[in-house]
Amino acid sequence: MNEPRPIRVVAAGVDAPTMAKIAQDAGGGRVEAAALGDMQGARLVKKGQADYYIGTCWSGGGGALAAATAILGAKQVGIVGTPGMVVTEERVRTMVGEGRIAFGFAYEQTTTAIPLIIKEILAHRDARGE
Repeated sequence: MNEPRPIRVVAAGVDAPTMAKIAQDAGGGRVEAAALGDMQGARLVKKGQADYYIGTCWSGGGGALAAATAILGAKQVGIVGTPGMVVTEERVRTMVGEGRIAFGFAYEQTTTAIPLIIKEILAHRDARGE
């Protein structure tokens, strides 16, 4: 039986290299992550050369998702956290279930948001039998 292809994640925004490492570590060998500029990352997702986009900025919604929204469309992106809105498993699960492929959050939420996003993406993939 073939092993499923790793999920490809692009990280963009404040401290993208650390974000990519957290995503890859959270995936337990099932995630490949790369730190890229926001435009480049969103274009790779649009072309199908990456599966998901995670972005961060100081507010969680502006710069974190501006390029992804412009390139992927508003229905493909979701703000999972802002300085006034805690990242929750339920919100992330809902957005993943809706088929959103780009997620934004405030930089201060990086260590909480990324593992939750990866966990829900993997759970969703497992539930679909991929």
